[in-house]
Amino acid sequence: MLQHSRLSAGPRQIRFMTAGSVDDGKSTLIGRLLLDSGVLMRDQAASIHDNNPEGLAELTDGLEAERAQGITIDVAYRYFETPEASFLIADAPGHEQYTRNMVTAASNSDVAVIVIDATGVRSGLLKPQTRRHAAIAALMGLDLIVAVNKMDLLGWSEERFRDVETAFGDLAASLKIGAVTCVPISARSGANVVFAGAAPWWRGSTLTEVINQSRAPRAQTERALRIPVQAVLRDVQTRYYAGRVEQGAVRPGDQVVIGPRRQAATVATVRVGGRSVPAAKAGAAVTIEFTGEHDVTRGDVIASADVDYVRTFAADLCWLDEAPLVKGRRYVLRQGTLETQALIEEISFIHDIADFSRSAAASALALNDIARVRIATRDPVLADLYADSVGTGAFALFDPQSNQTCGAGMIWEVFP
Repeated sequence: MLQHSRLSAGPRQIRFMTAGSVDDGKSTLIGRLLLDSGVLMRDQAASIHDNNPEGLAELTDGLEAERAQGITIDVAYRYFETPEASFLIADAPGHEQYTRNMVTAASNSDVAVIVIDATGVRSGLLKPQTRRHAAIAALMGLDLIVAVNKMDLLGWSEERFRDVETAFGDLAASLKIGAVTCVPISARSGANVVFAGAAPWWRGSTLTEVINQSRAPRAQTERALRIPVQAVLRDVQTRYYAGRVEQGAVRPGDQVVIGPRRQAATVATVRVGGRSVPAAKAGAAVTIEFTGEHDVTRGDVIASADVDYVRTFAADLCWLDEAPLVKGRRYVLRQGTLETQALIEEISFIHDIADFSRSAAASALALNDIARVRIATRDPVLADLYADSVGTGAFALFDPQSNQTCGAGMIWEVFP
């Protein structure tokens, strides 16, 4: 008989993504998490309990249909709550051709749950997609947790679990990501997912407990202020600047700087929903008024005084376009509300996602390649590093002729 897990952390918001090879049980795991967390409608839960245990995987059918319709960039999200925490699951497909989806999902996650079918691991050899997903998650700076699935089909063999644990430990060491927690589970029966049970030798936490205990990301409100200006609004004698607080907090009286000109200003009022407020935190849509006159346009960023801007930087770039990236061609770079021309000056190396090795310098990138590039921009861009600020350390590239999104980038180094 399964026992309730011992979730102990206080209320938190945890964003995690699931990744795994086809048929490793990722969809079943998502269904199990939703079912055992009690967030399904009563008729949905009853149909699964009574006669259709395979229906767990069918709960993600809507996501599969979206992919069949050719939605290849967007990632579907599922939200659920427990008394201890709220969870946002980013569902990323397992096929290699959808690597770009995984990058998108990882960019919005704090934790990656890698699902491994224990019955498919022979002689300690992990599947290529398992290695690929782990490498991308490591590249994006996520905490990794491994759900060793289908243990019920192996009679809960501790020996097989330890084989998988050792194999993934070796992979983690090669990726330089340190210790990773592995949990033996059965997504089909639910053992060790939300509720403990089934493996008499397992004294560790359930998967949900491990997720709940993962490294808490630094709160967005604790970071330096960043408000990309989306619109300039004019009253009779007053100008207001509208945008979303990407990180930090803003209050009347705050000293800030505006745009790459680093124009100093004092916040006079902060409005949310048309009403003046004493403060606004990350996530709020605000309207700012300054004391005195200032030259502010869409694309500027209202920031704390420690902000820097650069025109040249190094970034990891995931190429999303069927058309290859060619070194020396100009693209449109979008960072927040800023748009400017960008030139790919150098492709330093391409990450081999199978073993995380690096190629020699390249002259072009193909679909799903992830490479370290050097980029020069016409206008200064925020020098925030992705490792410090996911929201403002990332950018997108667009093809100026087709206006299609063709690349997603993360800034890793800036040059004066």
